[in-house]
Amino acid sequence: MSSPCDTRARAQTGQRLLSRVSRHERALWTVAVAALVLDVVLTTYGLRIGLVEMNPLAASVIAQSGVVGMVALKAAALTVAVVGRALVPRRYAALVPLALGVPWLLAVGINTVMIANAL
Repeated sequence: MSSPCDTRARAQTGQRLLSRVSRHERALWTVAVAALVLDVVLTTYGLRIGLVEMNPLAASVIAQSGVVGMVALKAAALTVAVVGRALVPRRYAALVPLALGVPWLLAVGINTVMIANAL
């Protein structure tokens, strides 16, 4: 159990962190889009050298529509994020590209390792 002072201190720390992140929203969008592009490029390359898509939804879309389907899936996610950005309170807006970019950066890292191991 925490005291009211601990709770207040944590809230202030969270607000400071949120303020710092908010100052870099444009950079976070740039990172998210770059991660999207890298994920598409690396996934396409990985599939061409015989690797398999591990995300069941993405695998199904790729099986049906190929790379075009994968790009459409990524574009849909980006569209949801942009709409979401417009709907969330301004002080939380920078969390949207952060939430979009982090999983894609993780995917880029995994793709890179998988490709390196396959070569």
